[in-house]
Amino acid sequence: MEHLFQDRLPEFYETLAFHFKQGQSVHKAVDYLVRSGEKSWSRYALEESHQYFNEAFTIFPRLPVKKKEEGDLLIDLLIKWAAVYNHRGDYKRLADLLSTHRDLAESLDDKERLGMFYGWLGFSLWSSGKSKDGYQYLRRALGLGEEMENPMVIGYACAWLAWACGDLGLVEEGILHGRRAQEI
Repeated sequence: MEHLFQDRLPEFYETLAFHFKQGQSVHKAVDYLVRSGEKSWSRYALEESHQYFNEAFTIFPRLPVKKKEEGDLLIDLLIKWAAVYNHRGDYKRLADLLSTHRDLAESLDDKERLGMFYGWLGFSLWSSGKSKDGYQYLRRALGLGEEMENPMVIGYACAWLAWACGDLGLVEEGILHGRRAQEI
């Protein structure tokens, strides 16, 4: 199926995910579940998307242990899943989920992943009422983005810092971050 329908593969993500879940390729099952989650997300089918990401996360422990590859895949899954949590307004659970995997994200030696991870962690902490903690992680995300000159990490961090700074009374700093996010 993967080879026969390679030009139309997105039409078959869910079927392939189901197939690989039943077989021995847990890595491919996770990959297609994440793709199915992203596909559902693009149609704003939040509960369906959440279900696919959750299923991928649940079967994740069955993956063969290859620290770097497994870690990259899990952190990517969490970063993509974070957008679904955000639109569901489930910030506390997102903050808990990301906090649980912070050590793994930090161990991967991948600044872009870590920057996005810190951004989502900071945003979820701020959104769940922990403004100071959220601010600290958002500043770390911004620092990594600037170090790499990565506009995506900088843009997300600045957009969320604008709000976090407002909550903390850092109005001028918040305005600067907001302007910078708009420019990006």
